Amino acid sequence: MPVLPAELGARIERVDWTPARIETLVRRMPKVESHVHLDGSLSPATVLRLAREQRYAPLESLTLDEIRHRTVVEQPRPSLAEVLAVFGTVYPLLRSAEALETVAFELAASAASQDTRYVEVRFAPALQAAPGFSQEAALDAVLEGLARGRREHGVESAVILCLIRPDALVSMAANRATLELALDRRGRGVVAIDLAGDEAAAPLAAYAELFRRARRGGLALTAHAGEAPGGGDLETALELGVDRLGHGTDLARRPELLAEVLRRRIPIEVNLTSNLRTGAVAAVREHPVRDWFRAGARIALGTDDPGVFGNDLAGEYLLLHRELGFTPAELVAVALQGVDALFLPRGARRRMRREFERELGRLLDELGGEAAPALSPTR
Repeated sequence: MPVLPAELGARIERVDWTPARIETLVRRMPKVESHVHLDGSLSPATVLRLAREQRYAPLESLTLDEIRHRTVVEQPRPSLAEVLAVFGTVYPLLRSAEALETVAFELAASAASQDTRYVEVRFAPALQAAPGFSQEAALDAVLEGLARGRREHGVESAVILCLIRPDALVSMAANRATLELALDRRGRGVVAIDLAGDEAAAPLAAYAELFRRARRGGLALTAHAGEAPGGGDLETALELGVDRLGHGTDLARRPELLAEVLRRRIPIEVNLTSNLRTGAVAAVREHPVRDWFRAGARIALGTDDPGVFGNDLAGEYLLLHRELGFTPAELVAVALQGVDALFLPRGARRRMRREFERELGRLLDELGGEAAPALSPTR
């Protein structure tokens, strides 16, 4: 079980914890997010606005409720593939610099409203590229939007470029171009590569050489693996030496692989609402994160696709508490583990963690000395 700094632990014990105080802790404590997809972050209002600005005929005449029906997955679906189909609705709206810059800026603004201080935003420039609009131009637009978010909202950020499977969706040649772009921009906004898409449609092993080249070039590695049961991606991810593991829910059925993840201290990117809606877990309270955390796993909590799932990061922390029994001390530990899991230089991570610990101390002192705040509406 993760151990908190003694001073924070003592401050937590001094608080008379009520549901209202726990919600205040969750919403006001500093947070980071390292698993959020840019193309999954669009709210229905943003989708409708872009459709009307671009005169995009399939969507521009729809009502907001009709857009929501097409783009928000509010109930579990039988498979990951059925959830991924929703993204096809928004892809045509994201093939211009103006649209990508706007969406990246809005993601940063949303993060600021949740006291999220740092985000690692992932997207696949091969899915946004179009004739006359290159992958490089798509990346430039996203970086500009995030830079504006930094200037106007103080949210720091970096980009993870996604390779996409299967080949029918994005060709291997286009994925190679994405990797070369990531290598070229390493240290200039890009920190890592990922493999996203339908895990059941193509194995991570088919992209292994691209991951090895990324590692040789100094990029960090993460991969969607073990989100769909029964595949071999968890084994491949460990063979490739990933720095973080995306989803990984099938580890609950693979104790020998979980033991290796724990031994290597590989952070697991946990996305509770996403895993429920894609059918990776039958209920949030059945999610293996509780057992992982107790075993000593490092957790990087995220929303995955806040536009598609209608969730936010504070809500994911509240699910940890309400559905899985995480205590206030454990919620704070998860927030700090998120910092430790970032693809930042070690010194920068340590400085951020120290600042988070100071802010958490002040917030805990406030909670320990005030009347219980009123509950805000549940989102």
